[in-house]
Amino acid sequence: MLKIAILVALHNKGSVMNKITFAFGLCVPLLAIAASPSDASRYIQELDATMKVAQKTLVAGELKAISAQSRSFSQLQSRGEVFGKSVFDEPFGYCFGAGVHAQAWWQAQLAAAQRGGTEPNPGWIKRALANYQENKAACLNAVKGGGKPATEQIASTSDTPPRKGCLAVLGVRADGNVGTVAYTCPKK
Repeated sequence: MLKIAILVALHNKGSVMNKITFAFGLCVPLLAIAASPSDASRYIQELDATMKVAQKTLVAGELKAISAQSRSFSQLQSRGEVFGKSVFDEPFGYCFGAGVHAQAWWQAQLAAAQRGGTEPNPGWIKRALANYQENKAACLNAVKGGGKPATEQIASTSDTPPRKGCLAVLGVRADGNVGTVAYTCPKK
């Protein structure tokens, strides 16, 4: 299946006025450059530790401790934005995703605790934890890769992708027509 990212150039009598990139989140990864592999690794360790303490906090049932735990999750989620604001931000977007899902897991835990242990949405806690673990694993894979982007851009006007898994980037070609101008491909 060919997925497409679109690059649109607005023209004014033949000259390019603005370039607007419509990066469909599923198509074009962006770079999050403000973090290092060690930052990402530490962030995941903090999330794990906070989640471990969270269950004990809920069992204890002390409102001040539960409130403090909620603030911790919110702060961690906000701090995760240094890795990007989407899982598609390379190389550490999944670290941000892990923080979002850790927060969702906590919210699911709180909602169930407020209802005497019954989840308002059956399976919510399990799904949030599975999503956290999936994003955590992807984040740690990026750490192992040294924080290098997992994709590369290959200039090409061919309608045939250079290899499996490549996404077409459409734009205005030199002849003025809209068509494929490059491919974003997984690195070999």
